[in-house]
Formats: sequence, C-alpha cells, structure tokens
Amino acid sequence: DGVFEIESFGQNGAGKFLQQGKVFQGGNWLQLQAMLRTQAGEEILYVGDHLYSDVLRSKRTLGWRTALIVPELTNEMAVFRTNRDLFYQILQLRKLRDDMNSYADGLKRLAPFTDEIERKLSELDQDDIQVKNALITLTERYHRAFHLWGQMFVSGYQDSRFAFYVENYACLYTSKATNLGIKASPERAFRTGAEMLPHDKMMADFSTSFED
Repeated sequence: DGVFEIESFGQNGAGKFLQQGKVFQGGNWLQLQAMLRTQAGEEILYVGDHLYSDVLRSKRTLGWRTALIVPELTNEMAVFRTNRDLFYQILQLRKLRDDMNSYADGLKRLAPFTDEIERKLSELDQDDIQVKNALITLTERYHRAFHLWGQMFVSGYQDSRFAFYVENYACLYTSKATNLGIKASPERAFRTGAEMLPHDKMMADFSTSFED
C-alpha cells in the first residue's frame, strides 16, 4: 500500500511528468536526466537560492549548469545607483594615491639626492596620509550605505567570500527566477565575460604609457 509504479520512461513520459504547471517531486537526478534524455549535465539549468545545497553540489557533483537566486541583489543595485558618485570619488582618490606613489618612486631614483627632492618627498608623504584618511572615511560611508556589515559582494576593496563562491560555482545569478523568463528567451545563450589579471587591466587602460 502506498507504492506506485511511475511509467516516466514510457512513451511521452517526460511530457506527462514534466509539463508546464506540474511539479516534479521525488525521484533522483539519474531518473530526471533519463526522462529528459540528456547526455550531459550541462544541458540542464538548475535554479536555486541556496549557495551550497542548490548551486555548489549541483555544479560539482552533477555538472549541471546553475543559476543562483539572490533576492538581496535588488537592494544592492538600488543602493549602488544612489551612491554611484561616491563610488567614483573613491576610485579617483585611489588612482591619485597610486599616481603619487609612482611619482615618489621616480624621485627616489634620481641622483644626486638633493634637499629639494627630500622636501618634495616629505610633502608627498603628508599628502598621502591625507588622501588615505579621506579614503577611510569615504569607504566606510559607502559600505554602510548598504548594510551595517557593508556590501554583500565586496569586502573592503576585494570580492567577499560570498562573491568568490558565486563567481566560481554559479553560472548565472539574479535577484529572482522570473528574470530568466522576462529578460531572456529559452534559446538565449549566456557567455562568460573575459577575465583579466591586473597586468591585463593595466595594458587595456588607455591612460597607460609604455616604455621600451
């Protein structure tokens, strides 16, 4: 009693059990792939909202394509739009600090080491402290605009641990599953963006000058 034979592999089995409006519950991944007649896990897109049980395990164990639902993303993007000017101000100050350090390095390589060079280096040190303190204040204000603990995907100036796992194990991520139907057709192909190391970004920057 309570045991039923499911003819999911019979004629039009997938159509009966996987048609729109029905919920496929129970079974296992081998049965599901057999019903769908897929030869590889990459033909299946698994959508879930749990980074470990939905995304990481499906990706590593089954080789399925994965889409992570991150509801907080809507608020993150809204807060970023509001604080975009502050974000770019932080980037400009970081660029200024890098330029000041490069200029100071150039002065240190000059010979002979004169009193004038020493005076300029001292001024640069003082300016660097001021820029650093301004960055601390602005960065704290920027991160607190999102949450008491800061951004979900960013920790300081680097990707957060959460962002690391999303980037490495989620093929796609979005704020809600309906975005996949609203923004894309079933035939849509999603392609990864080009990854760039720091030296790639430097060479791609139009402001970079090259020396022989």
